Amino acid sequence: MHAMLFAPSDAGGCRVNYSIPEVDTFIREYQGKSNLLDSVFKVDEQEPYLSFLAKLNKWKRKGKLMKEFVKNNNTWAWEIFHQQINQYFLYDPEDTSYYEQLLKDLSQRKITFTDINPFSSHLVLTVHFDNGMKGVYKFMRTPRDHEVLPNHFFFSDIERAHSEIASFHLDKVLGFHRVPPTVGRVLNITEDIGKVGVDLLTNTLHKSPAGNLCFFGKCKDYCKVDFSICGTPDTVEGSMSVFLPRRGFNQSIYWIQSPWLRTYHFSIKAKWEKDEQFCETDVKTREDFKGRRVLDFTDVGVFDFLIGNLDRHHVELFEHFGNDTSLIHLDNGRGFGKSKYDCMSCMSPVRQCCMIRLSTLAKLVKLYIGPDSLSHVLRKSLEADPLSPILWEPHLDSVDRRVGQILKVISECITKKGKPWQEVIIDDGFY
Repeated sequence: MHAMLFAPSDAGGCRVNYSIPEVDTFIREYQGKSNLLDSVFKVDEQEPYLSFLAKLNKWKRKGKLMKEFVKNNNTWAWEIFHQQINQYFLYDPEDTSYYEQLLKDLSQRKITFTDINPFSSHLVLTVHFDNGMKGVYKFMRTPRDHEVLPNHFFFSDIERAHSEIASFHLDKVLGFHRVPPTVGRVLNITEDIGKVGVDLLTNTLHKSPAGNLCFFGKCKDYCKVDFSICGTPDTVEGSMSVFLPRRGFNQSIYWIQSPWLRTYHFSIKAKWEKDEQFCETDVKTREDFKGRRVLDFTDVGVFDFLIGNLDRHHVELFEHFGNDTSLIHLDNGRGFGKSKYDCMSCMSPVRQCCMIRLSTLAKLVKLYIGPDSLSHVLRKSLEADPLSPILWEPHLDSVDRRVGQILKVISECITKKGKPWQEVIIDDGFY
């Protein structure tokens, strides 16, 4: 087990430890809106958060299913998962017929072949299982309590497997369901790499001075002996995410560049970092951002701000669902690196567009007022992972602080920027 600090109080919502006067005023206005009093978005301070979320999930809009495009035997949990991918979300957590088995398979099924992704900046494995399933494995390269050094740029940061696992659970408790199912797994270097790994892996196997089995594989930046991954003595921890349907499954994923892409240069800033009108002039005017797309990116901004992820260079979508589909939140390994630092620039889509989904806002309001805080529901969800505890307590505490910061930005769109309520808080029917 990994040492964790004593958890702060989470009974009573995020505001117990991080109350913000402007947000308290904003929430009173929210609760007083007549059009909310008898709606599913009404928040009751006594109702548990998961009960509130379950009510919202019942109103989720249902779209096309992937089974219209993917043909398989529909036998294994991963095959059912592929077929049940919805136009508006990746999975339904209440459909336990395959969801729980899928997570179990990712953490326990026999591995028959291990390959690499040579285009990744860090060593990432493509794992093949004995039932035909494929997974993406990222290594637990640092302890849970490791903090990013203050002088490091985000693009030189390592990827953290515990961030991948925690991001999946955060996405789930927020009711987004846009992160592929991910679970912690222990790999045996001898069995899962030495015996079934591609040559680019096995040729780098070596013993460390401490006698542990190590390897470094091949990738773009961090694959040499100085960055070896070492077992204790030959086992390592990491995150395993299920593969999504791709061209090999008669289905393709395409990606779109985030308008809030960073330059990945130590001194050059992107246009959005210098122009607070960027969303109005460069995003809302784009033809491909008509419909739900702007609100999808404000959801991405909320999500990345909560995990502290500066590395959202693109998002992915399923081609056959067209433009009217949710964004897929892949590659979350650079989150949860700084527990005391709140990346306000990560929230630029929300701040610059001054828009948020009513359903997203309602969940944040509920978590702020309680009785359950975000740290509480996230901690409880993470307890189900085989490698639990996943997050260091200061990182759990940080998400409570950040909930209030998001609500403060939204309230300032109305109180300081003079935006009408109905232009800021949008009910577009997606919950």
